[in-house]
Amino acid sequence: MAIRPHDVADLYLAPVALAVDARIEDLGRLDNDQLEHKIAFLSDSQDYTPQLREQALIATITSLINCHDWEFSWDSRGLRLTHEGHTFVLGVPAGFREYIHGSPRT
Repeated sequence: MAIRPHDVADLYLAPVALAVDARIEDLGRLDNDQLEHKIAFLSDSQDYTPQLREQALIATITSLINCHDWEFSWDSRGLRLTHEGHTFVLGVPAGFREYIHGSPRT
């Protein structure tokens, strides 16, 4: 049985998911140095821990995208989008995991 949208945020699921997936694809084309530079520029973050790197990468992925109350977090399978009782995961390139779990800069 299909679940119908409950509110406006549910209606924006497709446009948000498509925009986020396109950004993931664009960022996934970058090499490690380019990705790190782009994240530093767009998130204005000093990424000393994996948790801060996760936050900075989410900020970069969602930069200038109206997310319509969808929230983002990391899942073992990729980037999780959540709104109220709805949740799903978009896959991410291996380079994202390498960035998150790479050696902290000093």
